[in-house]
Amino acid sequence: MKKLQGRSEGRRREILMAALACFCEHGISGATIEMIKERSGASVGSLYHHFGNKEQIAVALYTEGMRDHYARLREVLAETQSAEEGVKSIVATFINWIADNPEWARFVFYSRSQVAQIDKDEAIKQDNREHWGMLREWFSPLVSEGTVKRLPSECYSSIIVGPAQDYARRWLSGRANRDIREYIDVFSDAAWLALKP
Repeated sequence: MKKLQGRSEGRRREILMAALACFCEHGISGATIEMIKERSGASVGSLYHHFGNKEQIAVALYTEGMRDHYARLREVLAETQSAEEGVKSIVATFINWIADNPEWARFVFYSRSQVAQIDKDEAIKQDNREHWGMLREWFSPLVSEGTVKRLPSECYSSIIVGPAQDYARRWLSGRANRDIREYIDVFSDAAWLALKP
């Protein structure tokens, strides 16, 4: 049974990565199930079995990319020993995920509004609620004890990853030449300077 599940997960992953390539080349609307089928080597039946249709492949691709990033972030934050280390780790994890997955990051950044319109089950909203709930849980004690500056809760994300996200968009579009990883310390230090009491 585990072998079958492993094969099924492997096939699902192959379909997602093939779809990512097709969506990056043609956009969600321009890509077709036939293109994804050819690129993945999967049958049309397998595509529909795993996802239902092309639009649901796009939603799965987006949510799994975000979940992968969120999982890495949870692991990193569980190991942090201080507010400063935690804030800097959030920035570093964000940048490293983008550098490790540039096509996926490009898809997430530039397809968000289109995917959100397709997402009738609101998986994206649910994932975001869980993610921000986890971050609030991590930040709350630090704010209460005064090791992180108290700000309106909706500002933390923009302050912590906003500058790195702006550079990431430029880097992913080819408008910035220096590897984004070279600036981990720059963006991490800036985030901590903005949040330290």
